[in-house]
Amino acid sequence: MSDFRGRGRGRGLDRGQRPRGSGGGGDRSVRGVERGGGRGGGSGLRDQPGGPRGPSRPRGDFRGGRGHGQPAPAPLGPAVQVTAYTSTVVSIGPTTKATGVKRPSFGTAGRAIPIIVNCVRVSLPRGWIHQYDVTIIGRTRDAEKEGFVRPDDAVKIIQTMQELHSDIFTPRAVYDSEKIMYSTVAYAFGNAHEFQFDAIGRHWKVRLQKVTKAGHPLNPEILHRYTEGNETLDENVFTVINACNVAIRMQMLLNYPFNVRSFYPGDEIQPIERGIELRRGYFQSIRPAIGQMVLNFDISTGAFYQPGPLIALCLAVLGKPNTANPNNELSGNMNRRDRSSLLKMLRHLRVRTQQRGEQPRIREIRGLSEVGAANHTFDTPEGQTTVAQFAARTSGRPLQYPAALSVQLSKMAFVPIELCEVVPGQLMKKQFPQDLMSRIHDFTNLQPQHRLARIRAGIREMNYNTSPYVNDFQMQVEEEPMSIQGRLLDPPELIYGRQAKVRRDELRDGAWNLRGKRLYQPAMITGCAVIVYDRRFSQESLQSCTKGLHEACESLGITGMPLHPPSIQRNPLGTNYADHIREVGQQHYREMGSYPNLVVVILPDHGADDIHTRIKHAGDVLIGVATQCLKACSLAVRFYGYLVDMNDVDAQGSKCRKFPNPQYFANVCLKINVKLGGINVVPTPETVQFLLDPNSPTLVIGADVAHPPVGSRGRASFASLVGSVDSSASKYIAITRPQRVRTEMMNQQNLEEMVYYLIMKYMSYRREKEKKANPAPRRILLYRDGVSEGEFEKCRDLEVPCIQAACRRAGLNPIPALTFVIVRKGHHVRFFPQNEADRDRSGNVRAGLVVDREIVSPVEFDFYLQSHGGLKGTSRSSLYNVIHDDNRFTPDALQTMTNALCYVYARATRSVSIVPPAYYADLVAFRAKHHFDPDGGLNLSDTASQMTDDEEEAQLQQVIQAMHPLHARTADYMYFQ
Repeated sequence: MSDFRGRGRGRGLDRGQRPRGSGGGGDRSVRGVERGGGRGGGSGLRDQPGGPRGPSRPRGDFRGGRGHGQPAPAPLGPAVQVTAYTSTVVSIGPTTKATGVKRPSFGTAGRAIPIIVNCVRVSLPRGWIHQYDVTIIGRTRDAEKEGFVRPDDAVKIIQTMQELHSDIFTPRAVYDSEKIMYSTVAYAFGNAHEFQFDAIGRHWKVRLQKVTKAGHPLNPEILHRYTEGNETLDENVFTVINACNVAIRMQMLLNYPFNVRSFYPGDEIQPIERGIELRRGYFQSIRPAIGQMVLNFDISTGAFYQPGPLIALCLAVLGKPNTANPNNELSGNMNRRDRSSLLKMLRHLRVRTQQRGEQPRIREIRGLSEVGAANHTFDTPEGQTTVAQFAARTSGRPLQYPAALSVQLSKMAFVPIELCEVVPGQLMKKQFPQDLMSRIHDFTNLQPQHRLARIRAGIREMNYNTSPYVNDFQMQVEEEPMSIQGRLLDPPELIYGRQAKVRRDELRDGAWNLRGKRLYQPAMITGCAVIVYDRRFSQESLQSCTKGLHEACESLGITGMPLHPPSIQRNPLGTNYADHIREVGQQHYREMGSYPNLVVVILPDHGADDIHTRIKHAGDVLIGVATQCLKACSLAVRFYGYLVDMNDVDAQGSKCRKFPNPQYFANVCLKINVKLGGINVVPTPETVQFLLDPNSPTLVIGADVAHPPVGSRGRASFASLVGSVDSSASKYIAITRPQRVRTEMMNQQNLEEMVYYLIMKYMSYRREKEKKANPAPRRILLYRDGVSEGEFEKCRDLEVPCIQAACRRAGLNPIPALTFVIVRKGHHVRFFPQNEADRDRSGNVRAGLVVDREIVSPVEFDFYLQSHGGLKGTSRSSLYNVIHDDNRFTPDALQTMTNALCYVYARATRSVSIVPPAYYADLVAFRAKHHFDPDGGLNLSDTASQMTDDEEEAQLQQVIQAMHPLHARTADYMYFQ
């Protein structure tokens, strides 16, 4: 293996990412985490296994984690009886068009159960709906300017306008906080008018332009026809739905801080670190359903800036105590990293300032001074002065902290930090700090019964039917969440090595154990070496670690894991991690006569992220060796003279253990096996007949597009695909490509090339490994993540032809029948069990729940599937939408197969909440950063400055040029686990 001998230019191996969520969790309106919940998953199986797990003491078997930390749910009331639906017939008009595929019928498979959903029925509006476009123009010091107005300010401006002109605006219009107003009457000013007035301390012009559809206002009857399946979902129907949503939330926009469709009354607040406080609020959205309109009402969480003195917030952002001296901690001498972090947090934050004898002013922070107020000079008509001197004159008192920085509030205005107050109720619309995500999880995780109780209380608190805006639209909102019918699908039977089966009765809440079972296709470790980057990790700890791996590998059938592999211990500081891999590879060659195909890396407890990125770049890209990273804190380390599993150490460090948890190493081995080309588990053929039909071989594809944090310009998004290569659809290969930032649709050229690559790999594997005479796929099943509801039609029109073009390019004739399914987790629908027999130990509905009636689309082929058991909090289902279907799936066939696939996620011994191909594609997109030289100067982590479109395109080309392909040895395996 010459790659071990060469030095190369790269620096630099795997904690990966734990299976998303823990099968539950609340919603978070924090930037980048609104969708909340999780993808279910497993046993905490990352390279550094963690996450919610069961007790750490040895059990004598390898069981997926069950989660703990919550009290047992209270018993439910008397059992509710339900009569299963027997009719499968849908009522959709023959001329009604669907965005994707029309619902062919309803499913009936499984056991019918009664459930509660967090939706309430809403009556349809009556009368005509009139729409007005809104343009808000504010006057600055120099000129009038039409531009961005903060949504909360825009609501106040429009409210003031309607109050000042109440003779015109009766009844009041509802406003979406951006560009549109709706009214139930046509206002007397006609088609257009301009209003001028003062509001929130400035002079404003508001221009209203009436919008007509085909020369007349909108009739809500078209929404009624759509819910009955007799109308196509077009722009007019969308407009009526949007008007209903704006009407239902108008009162909340006036009363509370809000973010899109969530609002926060502020009666549940929890301060956390870095000047952030969490607030519990509510999410609401009106949706058309079968024969009715429903309001989806859920719990939501928002991250807010800590109100009060700005100087206290600044200290908190930097992790300094309130007692710290701002003259030292916030001076011009602060290091550049702290200053950059502070500026990133403060930019666009609104603060209140007041000069003596003047009204308070609220302005946004634009920047920070380079020096302290006492050293920051500027010219005045009276001569040169400092910010500190000027502030003392205007405030009537000398500054307490003259050496502290000032904030820039306009082009020329700098105000000392100590004279600013943070305006309360400001949502933090920045990426939430990753190291504080556990605080979000702790705050949002509510047991199902508790969540449902809060939802009921919230609906009563909102008292929608007293809102004048709801009444003007003649809508009525019920107060009790709907009781509907769901179905519990049978879990699949699973096959492990030597044809050992996991029977359905062995699957409890979507989980099972590996006791007495070998992996379906165990890999072979031809050589293993270890690198230790933790200084405290003793030789005794290393021996315990390798012994645990050896025993787990033997138990699961993985051969070749030595008891005493060659190892080196190196300083975690530096950048030459690729050299360390080569060094330990050479040592293995000297001792064993061959190079290793697996390198285990022990990471330090702190500062491991950078090392992990460099190790992955080195192993996956430069050298082509599988790497498995383990965190020292998760392994046995020296602690008070004993070997301890740090997951078992309580706050006082009193619990000690002689050996690490066997479950931990079993989880690690699941990842190692697939990285080396093995297969962990497959479903029985009868549960996935569509996939395993030898006469019609099927290529399964997962697709996702991952975006950088909001506000990043000049950064790339990454489109990622995974494709099955074996006949059991259990082994996948991956490919990823950069594309324009925050573009939901995949670049068409990239998509065609990536699908072509997957097809050729599929055919090559079936021809060379499985010896199939006809290796070409006859069917393609694609699960697509990362598409919002409004983009379905665009996705279908752009991406389906690219897939078909790739098939033609590969010479497939006939072109395989394609089924294209969009998977979504970013919704707020939650299901709650009504009967004791239908809930699992976490209080959630048992794994396998499917819902395809009552609350789903009146026209589209969609369904909710809750394929995983709960661990912590309230489980979230996945919503599947079929937008193209050449294979003519019945609902039962697609739902049962999708549920079965969720049980064969490679690195878990429990079902996951989203179908594995889509899950894998997400993991691949997450790991795209490992394709770049960490020392190449390309910024893939920090928010970039504003750029023009041409600059963005130039930056994208730099990203494309800098992206390294996977090493040839890595590309054929599931390296992304």
